[in-house]
Amino acid sequence: MAASHADTAAPARAEPSLQESLLHGAPTPSERKPERRWAYPLWGILLVSLFVALHSAALLVWNLPGKGLSGKFNKEFLDKSHGRDYIDAAWLNQSWGMFAPNPPRSNTFVLVFVEDQDGQMWDFEQDIWGEDRYPYWFYDRRGKINRRIDGKKHYQRIYGAWVCREWERQNGGVPPKSVLFVKRWSKTPTEDQVIEQGGWEQWAEWRQSQQETITCKTTVNAQLPPELRERYGFSPEGDNEFRPVRLQTWWDKAERARSRAEAQGDDEDEDDGDGDGE
Repeated sequence: MAASHADTAAPARAEPSLQESLLHGAPTPSERKPERRWAYPLWGILLVSLFVALHSAALLVWNLPGKGLSGKFNKEFLDKSHGRDYIDAAWLNQSWGMFAPNPPRSNTFVLVFVEDQDGQMWDFEQDIWGEDRYPYWFYDRRGKINRRIDGKKHYQRIYGAWVCREWERQNGGVPPKSVLFVKRWSKTPTEDQVIEQGGWEQWAEWRQSQQETITCKTTVNAQLPPELRERYGFSPEGDNEFRPVRLQTWWDKAERARSRAEAQGDDEDEDDGDGDGE
């Protein structure tokens, strides 16, 4: 009877897992109390507080103007506290000059002219000289690009190729002959001169000089490709043959080196075969 009673008894209840007790268990009071008030020793707190104070002071003084009212204090504090050495060692010596650059001393623009098949020159209106070509209510990066290509042959070659394609697209698929870049600039007066004159005429007394000339027939990627000509409703074959950009990626260079090595190996095998035959 005892054996059968033991067999029919319910199994003991397993203890809940830590996850179950934390998520679904009833809250239980704990008599445990911290042994000390702070989690870190007092000397560690003082050391970290001193470092944070010196770090903050060095950064604040470093970012103060080096001239004017704060110039003397800036120099004396950084020299005596070795703050300048700390800023350099921690790589914190970042310049904020990019956010407040010196004002330009001249108004510079790059005019873009297109020569059509009849030899007539057309202003492609890519600058803002004399009129608000770009809206000033909203920022337009074309103005920045126009200033950036000044005197840069590589940039003007790429920009001129785009002008050739755009002119061809806008004029029924007829490509232009060339694209000419002309720099035009005027000198910006000083602040004293502006105050004395009550303003200044920014378009007066300008000078200009000729820069690059891009030939649309021979320049790479200066022609509409056949698929774009067909998309725009032109004949796939244009007056100028399309000259694509030749890509030179790392994979192309590796394949060329591999092909060269294989060809060199084949030549050596042929030489060895000729020698054995002799």
